Formats: sequence, structure tokens, C-alpha cells
Amino acid sequence: MKNLYLRSMLAAACAATLAACGGSGGNLYLQGAVTGLAKDGLILLNNGESLPVPAGQSSFVFTKLVNTDDRYDITIAQQPKGAVCSIANGAGKASSYSVTTAVVTCKTNTYPLSGTITGLTADGLTLTIGNLSTSPLNGSTAYTFPAINDGIAYNISILTYPAGQTCKFAASANTSADGRVVNGTMGSAATTGTALNCTAL
Repeated sequence: MKNLYLRSMLAAACAATLAACGGSGGNLYLQGAVTGLAKDGLILLNNGESLPVPAGQSSFVFTKLVNTDDRYDITIAQQPKGAVCSIANGAGKASSYSVTTAVVTCKTNTYPLSGTITGLTADGLTLTIGNLSTSPLNGSTAYTFPAINDGIAYNISILTYPAGQTCKFAASANTSADGRVVNGTMGSAATTGTALNCTAL
């Protein structure tokens, strides 16, 4: 009789432990990693639960807990504005105390940024945006940065001048006093930048 009582108490203790650890009480966290998310608007979905993920997040956790052996299928309900995300290992069966195999990878859309050039009669001109550069050749009538991230603020600078010439960006509220730097904001499509004029020294 005493042994039966002890066995009953042990079973109850084990059941309580399993519930606390996620065995039958649904205490498994469905979560994953996020990389490259620079835009707001991403919404993930799993079994009817929507989860917004703001820009800059490196991980996500659904609020609804799951049980061991529950099936999950994480999908993208809404892409972030100006970016595209994909999911790896988003579907499966919960089999540990924390389900963490899913990885959401995002890439911001890029578009060309171009502007006109007048009067370029020599080589040597180099324009930069951060670590990006372009070097229009003698006779070029346009400059192009082929892949600038959607919506970012940018500064185009003249790094080097063509031989025997000086160049200036067209005067505007966004242009420096010496015409060497111009700033702007990239659109969500191919964007036209400030015109550049070159003259002889």
C-alpha cells in the first residue's frame, strides 16, 4: 500500500514537471532568427497567429506556445515595404523545449540612381556614395549608381575631378556651397539625381 502511494506521488510530480517544461502544457516557444531586416512592415504567420516584426530585429518569438509534436508552418503574411524576405526551415514538428530552427532572411530592394552630366571632356572624374563609386569617362552625359537601397538618405560626393576641369552639382537646397556634395533620398524605383556640370579650369 505504501509503495502504491509513493508511485502515485511520483507520477503526479512527473506530470507537474512535464507541464512546467512544456510536455503537455504547451510551453514550447516557437521562435527563430532574422537577418537583414532594415524595413518595417514584415508580418509572419503561424496557425492563425500574426506576428509583426519591426525593422532591425534579429529574432522573433510567437506568443502562442506549442506542445511537443505540434506541427508548425511559419509563412510570410506581409512583406516589408521596399524589401523581400524568405524563410528557411519554417515548417516542421516541435520536438524540443524551444523551437528555434526557422531563419528569416531579408534583402532591401535596390534601384539605379542616375543624373545628367554636361561638359565632361576628360577622364578622371570619380563620384562616390559611401563605399560605392562610379567613374564616368570622357564624353559621358550621365552618371549612374546601379544599386542603391530603397528609401535611404544618400550623399553623392566628387572624389576626384577630370584632368583640367572642375565640376559642380547644380545649385539647390541639397547642394553644398562649393557644389562638391549633394544629398537626397532614394525612391522606391529608379531615381533621378542632381545634374552635374563640368567646365575647363
